[in-house]
Amino acid sequence: MTVRAAERTDIAAIAQVYQTCFPREKNHAKWIEASFNAYPRGVYYVVEVEGQVRGYILWCVKNGFREKSIIELEQIGIHPDAAGKGLGKQLIVESLAPFKAHVRRQGCGVGAVMVTTSEGNFAEKLYQYTLGVSRAAVISGYGAGDEVILYNANVE
Repeated sequence: MTVRAAERTDIAAIAQVYQTCFPREKNHAKWIEASFNAYPRGVYYVVEVEGQVRGYILWCVKNGFREKSIIELEQIGIHPDAAGKGLGKQLIVESLAPFKAHVRRQGCGVGAVMVTTSEGNFAEKLYQYTLGVSRAAVISGYGAGDEVILYNANVE
């Protein structure tokens, strides 16, 4: 397993994982390309297994480049064929430090991290464990259900 910053040539592979993980979404490749083009605000990282992209993560600066920026794990996807092997945890852990370093290269610091997930999503425990986040709020009636906002105000 290898975690690395995504390259433009990875967009199609990321979009394929995205479509598999989130089939109700539309225009997967268009969304990935638009988010990829948001650099330096956002950076994709991928996890490869035997040379194939099996997952991705998108980290973004949430509130602008500031002395203490909030970073957001905006989206993560692990192909179902590769699920249950620790790829999600590895992807979060191994991409966080490089993204924080990326933010610092923009002349900013990282003060907090946030992530949102659907109520009842098993990933909530993964985020709590890997990012030290806890529930900050729940938005009722968001999309198909309730959305949980998880936040850690001290990640530096």
